[in-house]
Amino acid sequence: MKILELCTSNGVGGLELYALRSTAALQRQGHDVLAVVRPGTMLQRRLHEQGLAHITLPRRSRALPLRVAWRLARLIDSARVDVVHMHWGHDLLLAALAKRWARRPVRLVYTRQMALTRAKSDAYHRFLYRQIDLYLTITDKLLEQARAYLPLPAERVQRLYYGVPAPVPLKEAERRVLRHSLQIPERVFAIGLIGRMEEQKGQHLLIEAVQQLRSLGIPAHATLIGPAMDTAYQQRLQREIEERDLREAVLLAGPHKAPMEIMPAFDAIVLTTRMETFGLVLAEAMRCGVAVIGTNAGGVPEIIEDGVSGLLFTPGDATHLAHQLAHLARNDGLRRELAAAGKARADDLFAEEHHYRRLADILLGNS
Repeated sequence: MKILELCTSNGVGGLELYALRSTAALQRQGHDVLAVVRPGTMLQRRLHEQGLAHITLPRRSRALPLRVAWRLARLIDSARVDVVHMHWGHDLLLAALAKRWARRPVRLVYTRQMALTRAKSDAYHRFLYRQIDLYLTITDKLLEQARAYLPLPAERVQRLYYGVPAPVPLKEAERRVLRHSLQIPERVFAIGLIGRMEEQKGQHLLIEAVQQLRSLGIPAHATLIGPAMDTAYQQRLQREIEERDLREAVLLAGPHKAPMEIMPAFDAIVLTTRMETFGLVLAEAMRCGVAVIGTNAGGVPEIIEDGVSGLLFTPGDATHLAHQLAHLARNDGLRRELAAAGKARADDLFAEEHHYRRLADILLGNS
């Protein structure tokens, strides 16, 4: 059976990385997988670097959307594709038209990774969703939204949590070396935040929280890791660091290709996004055995059981975030308990090996 992974997004976030991981994981399972992407994107470069089979489609335009869909239909026929797995909402029309125009029958499976905010029941969306054979959501909250807002029968909507890989265990000596390589000072409470540098991700909240922690006598240090998607916001963060006299306490470290490799260096990983659909970085940190704190919004409460497998804080509230961090910094036993419980939960619910076996069954029609 031939699987086509379709993602023509030019983004650099979790959606595109999930398309990359899906292509690699399904191929490792022995399936015949082909990715279809736009040229010059991060996803296309990563596929090339990893030697994964892929082809590119030209960027769609208002003048040529039908031509691109026609090319995809011909590819479905020539490559004998059986199922198309989609990741980006803007690819729905492309895939729906290609399905109608392809000479061979093909199933469309769409993994929805963003929140839904309104009903989509007009004629255009009814046409699109009639072509979707299965609609996958990454949280129960998103599952509820899909069943409420979309013209799809309930049995064609399922929830499949993200999967994250098992980490490579580190010995304590290796962890100390890793902390040193990340310029984390000795004898500090090290906090990591991994995500794109843009205001909605909320890095400014952690900077304010670190200042509050240090005013309480807690030697906190934060490392902010991620690409600068908003230069003005990154400059604002740098100004705040300097104005709050936190040059030795907060580091803007830039992007990292393999964040899970460095997560064990930290005492806690936080997610400060006001409304995150899932919060993949939390599941990754939990599998690494690191204590986590996330916003009490979106899909995050499905990942973290507050006070059991991590801590939650009120979105946008730096003081509450500082309170939760202080709770961990002052109680090493609690931090270790939460980290252990978080790892057990993530190994059970978010293990990549389980996820991709389930995804393969779904794509092959064995769900």
